[in-house]
Amino acid sequence: MKLQNVWQDKIKDKLDKAVLGLILGIFLAYSLFMAVNLQPGIIPDEPAHFIFSKHFASTLGIPDDTPETYRLGWYIERNPFLYYWLNGRIINLLTMLQPSITDRGMLVALRIVSSLYALGTLVFCYYLSGEFIRHKWWRLLPVFLLSNTLMFVFLAAGVNYDNLANLFSMAGLFYLLRVFNHKGFLNNSLAWMIFIGLGALVKFTILPLALAMAVAWLVYIILNRKKITRPNFKQPISIVLVVLFAGAALGNFAIYGLNLLEFSSLTPPCREILSKEQCVISPYVRRYEMMALEEKLTISESIQQGYPSPLTYPFDTWIPNMLYRSFGAIGHQAYYPLDLINYYQILFYWMVFLGMFDLVIVRKASFRTWGILGIVLFYALVLLIRNYSDELVYGFQHISQAGRYLFPVIGGITILFTKILEKVPIRAVQWITLAFVLGLFLFGGPYTLIRGYDTIFSGWFIN
Repeated sequence: MKLQNVWQDKIKDKLDKAVLGLILGIFLAYSLFMAVNLQPGIIPDEPAHFIFSKHFASTLGIPDDTPETYRLGWYIERNPFLYYWLNGRIINLLTMLQPSITDRGMLVALRIVSSLYALGTLVFCYYLSGEFIRHKWWRLLPVFLLSNTLMFVFLAAGVNYDNLANLFSMAGLFYLLRVFNHKGFLNNSLAWMIFIGLGALVKFTILPLALAMAVAWLVYIILNRKKITRPNFKQPISIVLVVLFAGAALGNFAIYGLNLLEFSSLTPPCREILSKEQCVISPYVRRYEMMALEEKLTISESIQQGYPSPLTYPFDTWIPNMLYRSFGAIGHQAYYPLDLINYYQILFYWMVFLGMFDLVIVRKASFRTWGILGIVLFYALVLLIRNYSDELVYGFQHISQAGRYLFPVIGGITILFTKILEKVPIRAVQWITLAFVLGLFLFGGPYTLIRGYDTIFSGWFIN
């Protein structure tokens, strides 16, 4: 009887890990199925990312721009390239192992690697959750939410640098939160800087996240300067981390630092790098010529013409669009969950209300809560300002708006969401809200793929 009780206790102790494995396994199954069966070009910008990856496979270094690359609207010189360089090495390995491999075979292989990047993002989401949430069952909820965000699942199945950037961002947030939890200041500080530095070498839009994290880290140091022990740089792991940090910092300076010194811009415009003839064939230039207004509107002019003001724009346009394009799928094909989006909006505002009630009335928030909240809000604000500026250029046609642009901080969003729900003081409200969340995300997540496989998504998959 005692032996039976011991085994029952062990099973109970490991049951949450089994559920985590189930969540990750289901996500990976969905992702790999789509990686193998999706038609080419469904995932956002996948054809361009694949062409760049093959171009980097032509050399172990950094290749020059060619008509094939700058015709895509992007250029290699003075821009982050880590994702393409890694893909180039993967393609080199594939061609070494199977010289007759086709483009389709390369594409599927790179898609599978992207699925593994996304799986790693979910694993770091769980680790991040563990630094923020003590209860073993509640810490599973952020992973569940992210793995049932339809755009995250679709993006994971394609060749797109966002998957690697999201992985580095989630890992950076995890190690920064370890710092906030007073764990190994030196090594965890170096680790978050390394991961965010690598993220910036994948995609320049990680830079606002790096800035927000750096500010939060400096504030933490100021507030806790008497508690931080003197760093010991003599430990082997610390030496390795210092070397890696120096490499990431040098790589960023070689791109962004030199760009600032030479062009007074982090990412110089095409005309500063290529000739006018090369730049004008860019699809982004053609889009501007076809869709942009003759002159960028001022805020007052946009309001006079009936467009939303900066105060109303976030609520009646931006937030709904972010929800549409996170819980739908948008790329060269698009699906918007028109029947579900109102429920996501209700849930969003309900959680904001519960969060404000919790922070302002119920309890005093910890530094880690304010730190993560500040990082998320700063990053979202930068994206909002950028999107509103584009609206003034294009006459509020919602150009370049996508929920995936919030994914670098989605780990912080899901964890704040979970923490708010965990702390709801009225048990009935808590359980009703949790049931609504689980039902909505299950029904609106990858299960949408099953329901709409023969209708909504029928043309998206290879028959």
